[in-house]
Amino acid sequence: MKICLSEFTFNSFEDILSEAFANDEFILIDSESNIIQGEGKPDAALVSYELMFKALKSEEFFEKYLSLVEGCSFVQGSWAGIETPQAQALIQKSEIFSHGGGIHAIPIATYVFAQILRTIKSIDAHIDMQRNKEWKQMMSVGELTDLSIGISGFGGIGQEVARIAKAFRMKVYATKRSPVLSDNLDRLYKPSELNEMLAICDFVVNCLPSTPETYKVFSDSQFSSMRETSMFINVGRGESVDEISLANALLNKEIAYAALDTTDPEPLDSNSALWNLENCFITPHDSAWGPRAPLRAVELFIDNYRRFINEEKLINQV
Repeated sequence: MKICLSEFTFNSFEDILSEAFANDEFILIDSESNIIQGEGKPDAALVSYELMFKALKSEEFFEKYLSLVEGCSFVQGSWAGIETPQAQALIQKSEIFSHGGGIHAIPIATYVFAQILRTIKSIDAHIDMQRNKEWKQMMSVGELTDLSIGISGFGGIGQEVARIAKAFRMKVYATKRSPVLSDNLDRLYKPSELNEMLAICDFVVNCLPSTPETYKVFSDSQFSSMRETSMFINVGRGESVDEISLANALLNKEIAYAALDTTDPEPLDSNSALWNLENCFITPHDSAWGPRAPLRAVELFIDNYRRFINEEKLINQV
């Protein structure tokens, strides 16, 4: 079979790719989607990180790439969701499409706990004291033992958050549409029971995708259900949060903090009240990035290719 990869990805992971596809032919493309090795139409393609970002930024590049991979038996994406026009186009143009859900779980979960520890250990206050050359010991909460975390959307990211939370000896709750077994979960709630879960959580992590069912799931009712001392962290999609309601909740001290790696729209509107709130921490949707992320995408592609050859269901198959 003919395997389409970017030249950059092939050069970065040549050893494992050559071993995994020893009996196949590579079609390599450059940063402008020009074929520089091989010929013909590919049978399988990996939309690796650099291709994904180029596709999101350049319509001309994506149209050229889409024409190249049209009719592919199998296309593997690197991004977690399928709501973007680019992902939808690839789904339509390929026989089987698989998204990259789960390969970002570790760096995103790391981000979640970076923000949690930022508050629990009063890191910002300590930075201010250092800047002012103050030596004043603080009586912060200091640890996460027995504190509770609620995870909305218990997929790959949510499960990694839960695993780390248990290492901190936290109580872990989550919502999910279908039953799931996990040693790292104290109780699973139905999505309709979200407010009930929120009421008992010190930290709330939104991992929800963007769908009609999740649109502005977090609104006035949800933030008023949360504890005044709680923190809301959004690593799901910005569309699942009513940001006016969130800003009001932060201003009115209905919740203590928020950390947002995703917003609606992106970039966040410069007039949004969230920018100026001292208890709201905004990052530019980069929590998923880590040096191992491209390798995980390649490993998922190899795993799914083997499943495809053996006529098994792919991981994250749409």
